[in-house]
Amino acid sequence: MLDGRMIRVVNLRKLAEIVGEDYFSSEDYMLDLYSADIAALPEMVNDLLRTKADAVAQPTSTEIVSRILKYCMDKRIPVIPRGHGTSGYGGVVPTRRGLVLEMTRMNEIHSIDKGKMTVEVGAGIIWGHLLEELEDEGLTVAAYPTSAPSSTVGGWVAAGGTGIGSTKYGGIREQVVDLEVVLPDGTVIRTAKDGKVIAQFLKGSDYVFNPGHDLYQFGFLEDERVNDNVTDLFVDSNGALGVITKVVLKIIPLRNLKPLVASFRSGQLMTHALENIVAATRPFFLHFITGDFYQMQAELGLAPKTSGEWIILATYEGTEDELAGEVEKFHHFVNRNNGIVESEEIAQHEWEERFYPMRIKRLGPSLAPSEVYVPLDNLEEFLEAVDQHFKNERYAIEGAVTNKGEVAALAWFLDDERKKISFLMGWYRSLDFIDIGLKKGGRAYSIGMWNAPLSRSFYGEKRLKTMYKVKRQTDSKNLMNPGKVFSGPLNLSFRFNLLILFAVTIAIPTVLFLAGLLVPEITNAYIPWLVPDTFSKLLWLIGLGLILGVVAIEVANMIPIGFVLTMGRPFMRLFRRIWRS
Repeated sequence: MLDGRMIRVVNLRKLAEIVGEDYFSSEDYMLDLYSADIAALPEMVNDLLRTKADAVAQPTSTEIVSRILKYCMDKRIPVIPRGHGTSGYGGVVPTRRGLVLEMTRMNEIHSIDKGKMTVEVGAGIIWGHLLEELEDEGLTVAAYPTSAPSSTVGGWVAAGGTGIGSTKYGGIREQVVDLEVVLPDGTVIRTAKDGKVIAQFLKGSDYVFNPGHDLYQFGFLEDERVNDNVTDLFVDSNGALGVITKVVLKIIPLRNLKPLVASFRSGQLMTHALENIVAATRPFFLHFITGDFYQMQAELGLAPKTSGEWIILATYEGTEDELAGEVEKFHHFVNRNNGIVESEEIAQHEWEERFYPMRIKRLGPSLAPSEVYVPLDNLEEFLEAVDQHFKNERYAIEGAVTNKGEVAALAWFLDDERKKISFLMGWYRSLDFIDIGLKKGGRAYSIGMWNAPLSRSFYGEKRLKTMYKVKRQTDSKNLMNPGKVFSGPLNLSFRFNLLILFAVTIAIPTVLFLAGLLVPEITNAYIPWLVPDTFSKLLWLIGLGLILGVVAIEVANMIPIGFVLTMGRPFMRLFRRIWRS
């Protein structure tokens, strides 16, 4: 069939039996819904790769997840774990069709331990719901994503990153105490105490191949020693090593919050104020938007009337006395950088809007996101470089300062996915934004599929090698979220393979046949014609073309996705400039 399904009908029936008929679907509308994340993909990418799943399962227990993985590994069915798909790095996009494991039905709060100040939840629980339940107990989490109204706890743990509260308490990595993970073979482990299960996969030394951008080389993997806690190994691993089913998080007492907003006339003044504020105060959340972002919000009637268009939102946490001291310092540094402290009403408005930056999508109609960490010291230079690079594009930037002196800078590019050629050529901008950040001393925000070429610098060589060996030992067929973290091969769609076969089968015989007509003395001397007449010769050439076409398909399907992204970007940039001119 042209859709090239990976899962046979008999396997679909068995999977439905395992998870329950009510929690399983292979209907097209469900597959379309659960085969993408927040970022729209160019139609050609969907045609090129096998990005449409064969089925969607919504497990309700760890036992069911374990049974599903055992069955899928036995039948060689790719599995793609998924929360609500609110990230934009391709982490939940299928690359070989397969089964999407949608985790949102595992959404219980299992326990709240006020002694240890932890909460254990199902990986599919929505952050917003968790926050509400904890607030009833006078508690909260130290950090949560800006997508909290819709994103899942397990999704943010798997993708990694920072969010609201990270200026003071760090990102999701600093919040996770323990995980329940189902390994690809169905084994269930608790990462805080079952490190020995992972250690068995790291025994001995071996040569391993690390695919990806700067990983096209063999490296010697030394013996690794792991302690009983391997939680860090699975945080931000994008589901490539297993399925997260439960999460234990740190919690803190619910305290007073005081949002403050300051506006500035320029990005230079704003960035200097950010540096001063971080150096002298300890905000719970320190966020900014650029003048372009403000203008877009103003077009939609969402921007409050402020003195300047470069906006800082600083939210402080603490007692009344603690807040008073922080507010005084904030006012001082805003005034020192020629900014204006806006009213409490504006501050409250901006705090309440922290979850909804994507409202500017109304100006799109499509919105392409990109995010990168940049050192706060280089933020001004970074913003200037971005402005120069994208001077003819329409985009907006927001960002939040982390506890590590970095800024998580998020860009939103307005576009129209209905304009297929233009949208395809503009797709590179997300990658270019990240490249600019890297050149200014930054690092990737998350990996997923599109940033897999940056895995080595993101994880560090030692951790990546450890992850790779665990992956190889537990998932030798690369069925667990293939193409994520480790930049796997293209695995082209059936239609694209057919196109390659057709093109090569026609092109090779045509070139050789024309060469035989134009320079017969050379072709007769160097090409071993086995048949005398023209018709038979043409059939022989077509047969040769078919053989070479099959070879071309095999070669094309072995090319790493990261390599294609890297090599194709300059051409997409050039074509877009020509298209827009």
